[in-house]
Amino acid sequence: MGPALTFAFREAVFILGFMEAEWLAGRKGIRLSNIQEVLDRAMARRPAAWRRYYTGSELRVQFARKYSYSDRSRYYWPDPHVQTALNRLISNLEEHPVPMTLLSQFLPTQYERVRSGGVRNRPTDLIYDRIRSVVGDYAFACGCQSRDIVPALLLL
Repeated sequence: MGPALTFAFREAVFILGFMEAEWLAGRKGIRLSNIQEVLDRAMARRPAAWRRYYTGSELRVQFARKYSYSDRSRYYWPDPHVQTALNRLISNLEEHPVPMTLLSQFLPTQYERVRSGGVRNRPTDLIYDRIRSVVGDYAFACGCQSRDIVPALLLL
């Protein structure tokens, strides 16, 4: 399963970052997480985990750091600056939940699950649900009867 799960995590976090900026930018007293920029700065500061995987022009490398399927960003989530930004993102969206219209725009599958009561409109729940979707695909590919089977590690 390798990078597919961390890719789904990164996707969900970036989407929440887009929604945070769209929803909360310019509001007095709110400091945005800028999660994408913080993660990219951490990767640029310490390129050892991605340098041999991403080649080409600077623009191509910047794009790969954010969106590559090989997801080398997974090595940077423990960085203290990245953790601070991630915590801010989660805190901002806990305090100011994403409107359903934005959820529909950016996370349509999770929107439907929130509407049906299967998922709460909370940032961590939305992240976990996005990851569960990938796990469900793997479970189905392995012959499990349901795409909704979630390994114990995701229930923590």
